[in-house]
Amino acid sequence: MSGLLTVRPPLPPGRLVRRPASALPYPLDNGHCRLYSRARHALYEGVLALGLSPGDEVMTPAYHHGSEVEALLQAGVKPRWYAGDADLRPDEAELERLLGPRTKALYLIHYLGFPQRADRWRQWCDERGLFLLEDAAQAWLGTLDGRPLGTFGDLAIMCLYKTFGFPDGAALVMPDPPGEKARAPGRPGLALLEREAAWLTSRSSALGALEARRAASRGPYSPSKDFALGAPHSTPSVDTMFVLPRTTDTDAAARRRANYRQLLDALGHLVPAPFDSLTDTASPFGFPVEVADKATLLRTLEARQIRGLNFWSTAHPSLPAGAFPQVAARREHTVCLPVHQELRCDDVERIAAAVRERRSGPPRPRLEVEFFEDLEPLRTDWDELAARGRNIFATWDWIATWWRHFGAGHTLMTMAVREPDGTLVGVVPLYRWRERPLRALRFLGHGAGDELGPICATQDRARVARVVRDALRARRPSWDVLLGEYLPAAAGWSTLLAGRSLRRVSSPVLRFGDGGWAEFLASRSGNFRNQVRGRERRLQRDHDATYRLVTDEAELDGALDTLFRLHALRRPEGSSFVPREAFQRDFAHRALSRGWMRLWLLEVDGAPRAAWYGFRFGGVESFYQSGRDPEWEHSSVGFVLMAHTIRSAADDGMTEYRHLRGGESYKYRFATHDTELETMALSCGAAGGAAVAGVAIAPRALARRAGK
Repeated sequence: MSGLLTVRPPLPPGRLVRRPASALPYPLDNGHCRLYSRARHALYEGVLALGLSPGDEVMTPAYHHGSEVEALLQAGVKPRWYAGDADLRPDEAELERLLGPRTKALYLIHYLGFPQRADRWRQWCDERGLFLLEDAAQAWLGTLDGRPLGTFGDLAIMCLYKTFGFPDGAALVMPDPPGEKARAPGRPGLALLEREAAWLTSRSSALGALEARRAASRGPYSPSKDFALGAPHSTPSVDTMFVLPRTTDTDAAARRRANYRQLLDALGHLVPAPFDSLTDTASPFGFPVEVADKATLLRTLEARQIRGLNFWSTAHPSLPAGAFPQVAARREHTVCLPVHQELRCDDVERIAAAVRERRSGPPRPRLEVEFFEDLEPLRTDWDELAARGRNIFATWDWIATWWRHFGAGHTLMTMAVREPDGTLVGVVPLYRWRERPLRALRFLGHGAGDELGPICATQDRARVARVVRDALRARRPSWDVLLGEYLPAAAGWSTLLAGRSLRRVSSPVLRFGDGGWAEFLASRSGNFRNQVRGRERRLQRDHDATYRLVTDEAELDGALDTLFRLHALRRPEGSSFVPREAFQRDFAHRALSRGWMRLWLLEVDGAPRAAWYGFRFGGVESFYQSGRDPEWEHSSVGFVLMAHTIRSAADDGMTEYRHLRGGESYKYRFATHDTELETMALSCGAAGGAAVAGVAIAPRALARRAGK
């Protein structure tokens, strides 16, 4: 048994000597953000700053913690209770019935870090002249349609210490926030040592047992103490302000999701809606299970050094007793389990085993793994998996073409993961990259491809990862390091595979709304719209300019000649595209025959001046490479052609336009989201562990070690 696991994350050692981050995530990077000791303080001050008067009403969810209700009452406003629907969403008909002359605001909670449709309720409030109070206390780092949670409300609150192991800390964001509070001077001290001690107790059974006995001596739970407002003007401690820029990182949400998925795979039959389905935009605070006897489960967990959370068991006393039976049932039966980013895979498995010990359910069938040294037998089922992920670089054709060009002298170690009935649910396309000085595994497609890694449906990630970990352990003598480049960061593969995240790169994406190109263009600045329209009009006014999409096999090689020539003109210093020309030509022919290839030429006065090369697969357009004549830079031929390809993709019903990896500024002009890609490493044995640790300390060495 390892140490004591709690819902609240501990503070890993070493944070005191880290350098502060140069950039922090929202809302810490926002000038309208104010920091407080606790989220209830932020709410109290925010309500007063909005100008709500005593006796004004706020539509407040009956399912709440209690501290937020106390903060509203202390600010002088009155709750108007709403139940919401079975998925804890506000019910519009119910809210309409509650509206009265003193109703001034809607209180919206992102429960357990799962995003509500805050955009919808923003619009609903605007139409009725109401404020939207957005409670993201449990949802820091969560997003909705690319926007951080906490950007929709007239005020928003976030609890920082529920996401990271800070002693305290909360944020208030609003257009006109209260003035900055003076913070007490001093140096960090005991509070940080206590949070680091919590990390040690999570790793040591003996220390965990001591902490459990100490906690048991604190006495019974007191709702009045739990809900009390305290000193609303208090600011975060010196300790929190010191460690905050040394600890905060945006990939914590992905690691939390990965842990959540592992528990969902094992305990999904116990999870109530809406928490039984996880998106890649949530930042889970805890993992809820619904059981008949909470007390027994909590005792069982405590005996296994797992401190479950008796989640929101008591309503604020101002809620009428017996008025909301469905909400009362949630309070009576919900226990929250840890999912925070400091958990290890073994910790997550221990949590699941402890719950299964008391609450049996139908176990999911164990997946089976088979290793292949030939890709051909997997071809048919493989393409179906790739289509679900809408990822051209996960297709059999891309991987097989890459292997034919770059696999000489290497051995495949590709895994097929199947249900007991033989249904393919995952492919892990690995190969033996090096034997010396370390025996290294790598994912097929690296260098030329984007979004690599295991190929499976979102809901199968945790199951696939578990059997892959076991299969790799079984082959421990035969490998030292697994290097996984450009895996989708939101998937959390580094956590699921018990690896180590080494670095992240940007991957900008344009996601089209229902309004397509026109809606996207309208969302941009007037200057940008003028550039898009004006540059194309000027080019067509002054020259004979036409767009040509290559669709004929007989024209393809000549068009590729043009692409490579224009690319070399644009990149005279060289690039990785040209040395892989044979591979690129081979795959272009395959992609054209499959209906995936997109090769556009912008011809001006009868000659090609710009080329755009990419793919269309699964409703996604991917911009892979381009070229243009430098002598035509004054006419912005590259910009004009890119705008045309985006308009064409939108007009043809594509839902995404992916710019692929790299954070070049021109991509962000045509992007609405940034889906990061992660490079991770998994080690086996002392030599592999030392190598991974060395790369983690000096990440720039990664490219050299990978032979890039």
